[in-house]
This record gives sequence, structure tokens and C-alpha cells, in this order.
Amino acid sequence: MPGKRLADDIADRIRRLEAARGKTIILRPVRSALPCFRGRLTERRSCFVLEFRDDNPGFFWHHDIIRELLTCLEEERGKSVVLYDGDVQYVELPLHRIRKGHHPTDRS
Repeated sequence: MPGKRLADDIADRIRRLEAARGKTIILRPVRSALPCFRGRLTERRSCFVLEFRDDNPGFFWHHDIIRELLTCLEEERGKSVVLYDGDVQYVELPLHRIRKGHHPTDRS
């Protein structure tokens, strides 16, 4: 992360997960209009993107959010995980888009 030093435990976990999963982990600070938004983990073809709320750059409150997102990645909770204050939502994204007329419930 440019200009910021990650805690050693976070940096070690990132290196270990990148080696185990074979994908780069990208950390991205974001600002959100939703006051309850904390962070998001998204798996892409060649990387994992960890977005975390960082309203006050220079403070280290986001380290807890990064740790929680790394735990979600370690536990393989889904292709996309969104964290909100007081609640955690796990959203499993389909691997491919269902084309019109090819829905699994179609019997024709």
C-alpha cells in the first residue's frame, strides 16, 4: 500500500495466501456513500481485490477490516463477500452468466 506500512501479520498472511491461491491480492482503499459499508472481497480471474473503507487516510483502523477480509478468503466463503457494520453478507457469484432460454429450470 503506497505510503502506508501494513502490520507484519497482515503482510505475512497476504504472502501466504498469494502462494497458496496462485493469485495476487490487491488492496484498495475506498470511500463509500453508505455509512455502514466496511469492505469487500472480490475474486477475479487473475487476482483477489480487497476493498476497505478508508475515510481517514493515515489512521490504521482499516487493518481490522483487512484482517477480516483475509479470514473470509482463507475460509473460502465465496467469490464475493461484502462487510457491513453489524452484519456480514456473503454473496456467491455464478461462474458464468445464464443465457436467455438456458435457465436450469427451463424444461423445454
